[in-house]
Amino acid sequence: MRFRISKTNHSYILHPIFLALVFILNAIRNKLVFAPPTVYSVIFFVAAILLFVFVTYLICLFLFKENLKAGIFTSVLIFFVLWYFDVYYLLFNIQVIKEFVSNHLFQKFHIVLIGIIALLSFCIYFFLKRAKSKFILLNRYLNIVYFLFFLIELYKISFERRFEVIIQNKINFQNIHLQTNKDSVRDIYFIVMDCYTSSASLKKYWNYDNNDFEEYLKSKGFFIAENSRANYNSTPFCISSELNMSYLNLQSYDQAQKVQMSKTYDMVKNSAVAQLLATNGYEIKNYSLFDLLNTTAFYQDPFYHKTNLFDRTFFFFITERLHITHEHQSLINLENLNLDILSQINSLQKEKSPTFYYIHLMMPHFPYFFDENGTKMPDPYMLSEEQDKEKYLKQLKYTNKLIIKLTGKILEKSKAQPIIIIQGDHGFRSLQNRGEQIKESQTIFNAYLFPKDTSPISIVKDSISPVNSFRIIFNNYFGANLPLLDYKFCNTEIK
Repeated sequence: MRFRISKTNHSYILHPIFLALVFILNAIRNKLVFAPPTVYSVIFFVAAILLFVFVTYLICLFLFKENLKAGIFTSVLIFFVLWYFDVYYLLFNIQVIKEFVSNHLFQKFHIVLIGIIALLSFCIYFFLKRAKSKFILLNRYLNIVYFLFFLIELYKISFERRFEVIIQNKINFQNIHLQTNKDSVRDIYFIVMDCYTSSASLKKYWNYDNNDFEEYLKSKGFFIAENSRANYNSTPFCISSELNMSYLNLQSYDQAQKVQMSKTYDMVKNSAVAQLLATNGYEIKNYSLFDLLNTTAFYQDPFYHKTNLFDRTFFFFITERLHITHEHQSLINLENLNLDILSQINSLQKEKSPTFYYIHLMMPHFPYFFDENGTKMPDPYMLSEEQDKEKYLKQLKYTNKLIIKLTGKILEKSKAQPIIIIQGDHGFRSLQNRGEQIKESQTIFNAYLFPKDTSPISIVKDSISPVNSFRIIFNNYFGANLPLLDYKFCNTEIK
């Protein structure tokens, strides 16, 4: 038996190959948003997908003993295997289905989907096996349709333009001269708790009272901006905007999907805040997922550096469950990285020069490593996004304990009271209701500690948004004169 593009009644079986090529081009094109894949990874990816098509066709030919039927069923299997996660998100973004599986099937989304795919595949197989038709017209139709899809993908990967994200009204830090006398120069701590929502949202959606955490911070002099909202709802956009004290030129969700994400990382690296402080004698201590001036990222986040071209396929689902992917290890590493950051901050000695600390904890964000007491959870628990609303709250409670300990250590070792921002970059993004989810993703926890000789209420509004955080700091403590910006929000969640 030889694999070949066969011909039956003058009908060529091309659609399985076109379908595979559509997926290959689409996967490569999507990865260009994050980080261009290496030549080696592309060659391996293409070879593996074409080998899969070859083997699948041979198996189907053995089952059907007819080329056309084997080709049609090959296309069915290729679609389900290669577009597995696309089908997953398409199906479970339908509100009725999502709620039904959540409420009646214990949130076993993957088990439900695999069952549906298996049932559909069996029905199609049984229909093709019993049918007397040769399916010549269907075969020709599939050839034409998938060839057109192939041309569309080829055009997109060749000519589709990325959205050029830029900083609007970019601040020229060279034109700003900060007043840095001995009394005004203080250490600045920018502490980000990734995905930490507002206390109001915790009460509304989790029925959880975050009062103990807030009262502790207030007792230390913090001002809680209870109605604060994020300007964007994905981390690279949030941080690049805040550290540049300006909005980005994003106007829509679709534009965000076309941004070259490495550009936002460059914006953080060369941000106005970092450059202003560095040129005015500040040392930069970086414990984040971004490079910052000449300091390298403390860790690489596993969410925006996805280089695995197979990550939408059923193969990826299997290897993830076997814990043998690079992505899996990157997620596991976050557990130690979060605790390592806190350990290093706690053991730091006072620097001779004033210091800007950027501390970015990937908590209470998924993965859910801990329960509320800091007990390490097993892999199946922490890496599963099933029942993530409950897991999120448990890890948030433990995050509170870590932040309380961290702020206590910072205040204890500081000779002069530092300026501290404790902030969520965006809210929780996994509520079942899509409309509520977008609203919730805007709400953030936001707390400020300013020197005791100033009244935070007079300089910070309850509804402050992150784009103005450092404008307020520079205006009130370094003599800058930066106007505060009106609130804007753009849904930038990356698919």
